Amino acid sequence: MSYLILPAVARAGFVPPCQARQPRRAGRFAETRKVRALRGVFRMLCKVAPAVAAHIGYAMLAKPPASAENTWQAALRDKALTWRLGVGAGQIAVYEWGAGPAILLVHGWGSRATHMGKLVGPLVAAGFRVVAFDAPAHGASTGGSTDLVEFASAVAAVARQVGPLRCVLAHSFGASMSLYAQRDWGLATDKLVLISSFEHCVWFTEAFGECMGLSSSVLEEVRQKLVERHCGRLNWSRLSVLDMLRDSQGQALVIHDEDDAEIPFEHGLALARVSPRTEFLATRGYGHHRVLRRNDVIRRIVQFISA
Repeated sequence: MSYLILPAVARAGFVPPCQARQPRRAGRFAETRKVRALRGVFRMLCKVAPAVAAHIGYAMLAKPPASAENTWQAALRDKALTWRLGVGAGQIAVYEWGAGPAILLVHGWGSRATHMGKLVGPLVAAGFRVVAFDAPAHGASTGGSTDLVEFASAVAAVARQVGPLRCVLAHSFGASMSLYAQRDWGLATDKLVLISSFEHCVWFTEAFGECMGLSSSVLEEVRQKLVERHCGRLNWSRLSVLDMLRDSQGQALVIHDEDDAEIPFEHGLALARVSPRTEFLATRGYGHHRVLRRNDVIRRIVQFISA
């Protein structure tokens, strides 16, 4: 493992994980008045009607929040070669910029392709063809709900269409789904860049359950509903992102910010330690999303992919 600390860390001083401030409620589940009200309802339902709580919880977990584009993101999309790919019963919106070896961008839960847009220009300037897509039920793609299996299969489907790939560059939920796609869905790539990832897919559901006030038994029923939906193909015990990265044969660059308030820094640190083929960039002060837009991070990504 190669361990690198960017200038932002050096200026502020590195804080060991055990001393880092506690993150806010994790994942794409913001603490709002609506969420607090829902938590109260769920706590009651878990006691008096657990089956109802599991049914509603499953529906909510499978529905990503809407994510708007700002002006520059919309302008970037307008410059792309845009096409659609049929995946399952849905249509995936795909975007391309530049020419050269292909790099696939994979966004996170409740996000969209252009939210990773600051990476496009530098990668195109470095001689790469950049491909991004809106995952099922995200952005301009079809569908109102999705899950791990559909997300990962979409990653693999786009990769097959545009490959061979020099690198998959993925953020948050998209990072774990890229590894899942590599192991179980035939995704092939020379390199991986994994930004702000969690270490196990069960953690994503636990973050949701904690935020919504679900009991452990109801949350387990929510997970079981996902297994049943996919006729047993989804196996939670095999969804360790650590294990998937350990089994990956290519080079990987793991990036995580110490001040990430959605996915704790310890997750990135754990991922960085699983393989001698993994490099690690630790930053401070960028958080979960701004790390995608920082010039020093982008320069290191381009350097890693180009090497």
